[in-house]
Amino acid sequence: MNILLMLAHSIEEHDQLRLLRSLGHDVWSIGSYIGGPVAPHDPKRPALPELLPHDDLRALVDALPGEDKMDAAKRHLPDGIIDWADVIIVHHFEHTWLVPQWDRIKHKRVIWRTVGQSVEGNERMMAPLRAQGLQIVRYSPREANIPGYAGADALIRFYKDPAEWSGWTGDQPVVINVTQHLRQRDPYTNWGFWEAATEGLPRLALGPGSEVIGGEGELTLPAMQDWLRHARCYLYTGTQPASYTLGLIEAMMTGIPVVSIGPAWMNVFPYGPGLFEGHEITRGYDDPADARFDLNLYLGDIGTARVDSGLCRARAIELFGIDTIRAQWAEFLR
Repeated sequence: MNILLMLAHSIEEHDQLRLLRSLGHDVWSIGSYIGGPVAPHDPKRPALPELLPHDDLRALVDALPGEDKMDAAKRHLPDGIIDWADVIIVHHFEHTWLVPQWDRIKHKRVIWRTVGQSVEGNERMMAPLRAQGLQIVRYSPREANIPGYAGADALIRFYKDPAEWSGWTGDQPVVINVTQHLRQRDPYTNWGFWEAATEGLPRLALGPGSEVIGGEGELTLPAMQDWLRHARCYLYTGTQPASYTLGLIEAMMTGIPVVSIGPAWMNVFPYGPGLFEGHEITRGYDDPADARFDLNLYLGDIGTARVDSGLCRARAIELFGIDTIRAQWAEFLR
């Protein structure tokens, strides 16, 4: 079938395009991969040569007025793109990309794929659409704790390929974290927990904006994977209101021992603690001193780190392995 994706996250876009294409679908996205098999404009992910080119669809976007043609296209899909699509999957900005044009697209199979950004207002806004045929694919069972929860047609987690996320050695005794603007986006990124748990330890924050706290800034995909393989351990601080993130999956599947923040810190929203599950997916603590104890243990004892590396990786493959998630999408879309 023909599947149209609407996202605002190039890494997630890469993963979903690749997975749906592997199922035999013709999938196209108005985003970083609008060029199909051509290399995206975001250096954090590679080209996907397996995608089919759709110069005809892109031409419909390019013909729109204004500077941000992709956003304009997602806000009001050109008729030709709607006609082409059998399925429309919206991951982000459903309040601007989905709800306002619901009447134009509801004759198609439309799916809201949650990504850890839904809160009470989103749920209450989407409930009437679900009553009219909108399908909802959840990314975490904890989303059921959001007030006004609009229900679900399937639960399918994010995924990673164990063949690509592997090879941990831990030869560099340092604690790392990969988060976009960890300090600048606090409290949504829980920088305070990172600071309290790692102060005085050998540590390195990675990702865009990390330069302000002594980090290395934005990394290419290979550079990030190198750090996940060589750093001794990882402190996961989450991002609110997400139940978990791709960063947690990538770290655990690579095999780096991961210590997680606990749910008590997820208090930007009053129901935030009930949404979070990082501390259940891997070992986690509300008290930074407890997290610090484990990190110190890993830094000083690579044997213990190796044991927990295997446990982390096995857990990640069980929950998020590509074979499991591919089968779930195949079943849901048939």
